Amino acid sequence: MASRKKQLKAARQALSEKQTKIAEDSDEDVDSLKNRLFKAVQQTQLLEQQLADQEKVCADLQNDFDASQDLINTLRAEILSLKSKNSDTYHQLRMERQRCKRATSKHGSITSQILLLKKANAMASARLSKGLRDSAATITKLLETNNNLRTELSQSVTTWTSQTEALTEAAKFKLMSSDIRLKKAQKEVSKLRKGFRQATQVKERAVETAKAKAISQKSVHHLMHKGVFTEETRNLVRFLSKSGCSANHINEIINSVLNTAGIAMVGSISRTSVARIIREGYFAAQIQLGHEMKMAESMTFSADGTGHRSINYNSRHTHMLVEDYGSLGSGKTHATRFLGIKPSRDGSSKEAIADWQTIITEILDLYSRSPFGKRSGGSLIGLVDILVKLTGMNTDHSALCKGEKRCI
Repeated sequence: MASRKKQLKAARQALSEKQTKIAEDSDEDVDSLKNRLFKAVQQTQLLEQQLADQEKVCADLQNDFDASQDLINTLRAEILSLKSKNSDTYHQLRMERQRCKRATSKHGSITSQILLLKKANAMASARLSKGLRDSAATITKLLETNNNLRTELSQSVTTWTSQTEALTEAAKFKLMSSDIRLKKAQKEVSKLRKGFRQATQVKERAVETAKAKAISQKSVHHLMHKGVFTEETRNLVRFLSKSGCSANHINEIINSVLNTAGIAMVGSISRTSVARIIREGYFAAQIQLGHEMKMAESMTFSADGTGHRSINYNSRHTHMLVEDYGSLGSGKTHATRFLGIKPSRDGSSKEAIADWQTIITEILDLYSRSPFGKRSGGSLIGLVDILVKLTGMNTDHSALCKGEKRCI
């Protein structure tokens, strides 16, 4: 019994030790599992954070991609617009070159005609002067010959009276020869006088013919030269249109005015041509305005707005020191240039500034792309260059107004 109790006690002790060992091993396994689970949770959170960051980067990239697509579409539209404007500008350049070539040809032909007339006048004057000198010399010779003949005649008469009848026949023969020579001299004098009168008449007829030709040319007005309207015709059309004449009646008005002045009109001008000439004048005015803005040292802007049927209209001007085109020298004068009347979406200052920027940018862009702007040299002028020269602005907006309200 005692041995059995010892064995049972030993078994119980062994069992408790085994259970203790198993508990310790299980405790170690649980701790390791907890550690691994904690590390797994941390790694999962780290991966979730990285995934959120990557999703944010992906969203930013998607937004950048959409913005790039919008920019590409905008640039494509601008490229198409610039191509169209480049085609129009190239066409205008060709037309301007053709006009310049025709003007140069016309100037050369007129110059050659003037030189021919001067040369003909000089030749006629030289011939007339030479004829006068030759006539004077011939008359002098004839007078000397006549005096000599008279002397010889008197000597012959004296000899005839003093000598014998044998010498009478010789004296008569000499007298007859003297008469023949005198008649020949008189005929030559008459011929020279007729030639002098004819030369004078030829010169007078040539002058009258030239005057009649000039008068006939002045009594006819050609609207076109070699199929192209002349610059005088274009200026007249723009003046009549500016005065309020309808494009449908400009041709009739020009014809009536020329007929009243006794001048015949050659050619006609249609409403389409009138519209094209006015459009060309607008582009020329814009190029001139861009050049004046580039050359001006300072300038001021002014604007005034009004409303009509719930639509805002703004009239804009610029004032600067420009070249005096009417003076012969290089003087300058103050001038106010009209920038146009355009509608705006509202009366806010922000919209007004955007309209100013659009108008000035269009003027500078047209001037920079024009042949005159390219020949002027220097770098391209931009909006910043104009804003640097701006010294003042007069508008019906005030910085003290609250809530972008219109201030009067």
